[in-house]
Amino acid sequence: MQTIYRLPDTIQHDLIRFQKEVERFKRGDISAIEFRTFRVPQGVYEQREEGIHMIRVRFPAGGVLPHQMRTLAVVARTRGNGILHVTTRQDIQVHQVTLDQLHPALTELYAAGLSSKGGGGNTVRNITACYWAGVCQREAFDVAPYAVAVTEHLIPDPLSYRLPRKYKIAFSGCGRDCAGATVNDLGFIAKMQEEIPGFSIYVAGGMGSHSRVGTRFESFVPAMECHLVAEAIKRVFDRYGNRKNKHRARLRFLMDEAGPEQFRSWYEAAREELRGETISPPDIRPLPQSLQPVADDETPPLETFDSWRDHTVQPQKQEGYYLVQIPLFLGDVTADRLEALADIIDVHGEGMIRTTPWQNLVIHWVHQNELPSLHRQLAGLDLAADLFPVIRNMIACTGAATCKLGLCLSRGVAQAIREKVTGAGLDLNGMDRLGIYINGCPNACGRHPIGQIGLYGTARRVSGRLVPHYIIQLGGRVAEGRTRLASGNLAVPARNVPAFIADFLQVFQKSPLFPDYDSFLEDQGRSTAATLAATYKSVPLFEEDKSYYYDWSSETIFSLAGRGPGECGIGVFDLIEVDLASAHEAVKAGKLQEAIILAARALLITQGQEARNDIEVLDLFTTYFLDENLLHESFNFLIATARTGLGQHKPASVSGVGEEQVSSLVQAVQALYDTMDSSLRFQPSSKATALITPAETAIHRQADFRGVTCPLNYMKTRLLLQQMSGGEVLEVLLDQEGARNVPASAANDGHTVLSVEQQEDRWRVVIQKK
Repeated sequence: MQTIYRLPDTIQHDLIRFQKEVERFKRGDISAIEFRTFRVPQGVYEQREEGIHMIRVRFPAGGVLPHQMRTLAVVARTRGNGILHVTTRQDIQVHQVTLDQLHPALTELYAAGLSSKGGGGNTVRNITACYWAGVCQREAFDVAPYAVAVTEHLIPDPLSYRLPRKYKIAFSGCGRDCAGATVNDLGFIAKMQEEIPGFSIYVAGGMGSHSRVGTRFESFVPAMECHLVAEAIKRVFDRYGNRKNKHRARLRFLMDEAGPEQFRSWYEAAREELRGETISPPDIRPLPQSLQPVADDETPPLETFDSWRDHTVQPQKQEGYYLVQIPLFLGDVTADRLEALADIIDVHGEGMIRTTPWQNLVIHWVHQNELPSLHRQLAGLDLAADLFPVIRNMIACTGAATCKLGLCLSRGVAQAIREKVTGAGLDLNGMDRLGIYINGCPNACGRHPIGQIGLYGTARRVSGRLVPHYIIQLGGRVAEGRTRLASGNLAVPARNVPAFIADFLQVFQKSPLFPDYDSFLEDQGRSTAATLAATYKSVPLFEEDKSYYYDWSSETIFSLAGRGPGECGIGVFDLIEVDLASAHEAVKAGKLQEAIILAARALLITQGQEARNDIEVLDLFTTYFLDENLLHESFNFLIATARTGLGQHKPASVSGVGEEQVSSLVQAVQALYDTMDSSLRFQPSSKATALITPAETAIHRQADFRGVTCPLNYMKTRLLLQQMSGGEVLEVLLDQEGARNVPASAANDGHTVLSVEQQEDRWRVVIQKK
């Protein structure tokens, strides 16, 4: 089976586990947060409606083969709502998938060489590349194979799925930076230096509520080292990124807080590590290509052919061949159309399509002689709209229609802008480099920070009622050495946004500086926008005009109903805090065995460990926390006792252990968690919290067994206990080895271990006979 990239062997295991986690969630064995923590890194998000999900399928460099298009269509039709959605990171999403349909959908995608793993959460996200790669007249060389190679290097590594936050990488073939390398966590821009291919490297760019242009980190790195650069930056991010505050977790915050010099020293140390490791060179191979012979076609072209060619067909660097745009306004295509398009791709172009950051599709290697035939077939699918670039490349996130973070219906206002602008008599051909990018909230899935006109949704109150608004920013652009973020803070009611945009573009068109948008902004554009915003800012009372209180494409009064915490940045802390809270509750309920296991499990994720069962939880806890002296050794007996109980199939109770002792373990784990820094490293006190000693109890017998080896030390202890009456208390002095084993053995015999405490060079263990 032909694929664009090789899936790691672990994907099949992930699918098996996914089904098990679904069943556990349905039975109530795991909470919604626990299930979410697992499914989001697998690229599965819950949408605004509870129990309804989106699957985000990754496509490195945006390449999609015909058989994969057919599989996507079948999955969308039979498991989802029948519509595929192309994203700004060149992924393709399936929407409206119920819980029971998730595993079948993922399995069917896998059979076609596709996976959603890494499509969400704090992971290495889809690696993008310029959609012109391989055919651009300006490119230094074809960057698509490098995007695929870095994908294949990073995605098998478990660390790639538990980073402080999402890690986004992009490859551009030239300084025009069509892939946005300068606004990604890591960006590669192709260069040739003395006939050697390589990249300039940009680090710590990104878009969101606090956007940042990437810092140029290397002027030239040989192309065959691209995977080492990506790996080194990933390791820096893992070690020093802020995991505790997801609002400060992105790589750009680490760069700002540490400073370029410190960041570079971390990076160079990581590169030095890599030199000492055996790492295979990247497998650089061309993307699959299947050029078919061009048949003679004497059928006259359609009347709309010339207009379509003018707006959507562009020459490649290969003479006689063209790149053809397939507009998908706002990124949507029905399953039926995508399936039929696969048949067209089989015989036209290079044998695959590519997704674009503007949520469209393109075909490479279309010979000039087959353009009329291709146009007829695309027109038959209603995929040959001759949209001007300013309309075709308009971006809008899904907004409040499906996203839990969405405030406004961004797709609705985009449709309204399209209708208003196309009907305003504007010279849209002169605005081909103008991007209108829309987001339904202050986050940047819709890329508004780099839009020439950028909008993000917000809510304002007018006379006590919520009214949807957009904040308008101007002047964003992307190009190596010229990338600039949009700026401004003009608030306009959603209802007035289309008119504002149309009027603003009218002034631009009439300006003597048209079509130079940057110069227009510098001269009068920003003042014009401010004047128009003031004109359009007023909102009539509800009784006067209710339309302002409805969002575009909505039939209900605007509200924030259905909004909730987003899942993009789901991290380890939700799960840790759930386990710790549950452990405290279990102690109060007298479920001591359960409390021990929950406390022991809570922090394992910080060590990159994932236990398969309760016994493994306790073993891993001993290895990573007790043996490493992160917690006091006095807790060894609790863990050993709980483990013996599990071995004897007594999961509901733990013999010889009191509530105070288990509570002290939970509190000690909580205290350790509270010392954890932003990189998941602990700063335990030199005097780690020990097992809490109950109120002083009268001692009936004493013994000093220091120097007595195991198991003889407990044999002697047991003999003394046999000579005592029920309820009497024995105090035994032991060395470190005895303190590990005697308390657990006594507890397993049914006695109650009242305390285990270190006193200088000895351990004092107090046991009450059963």
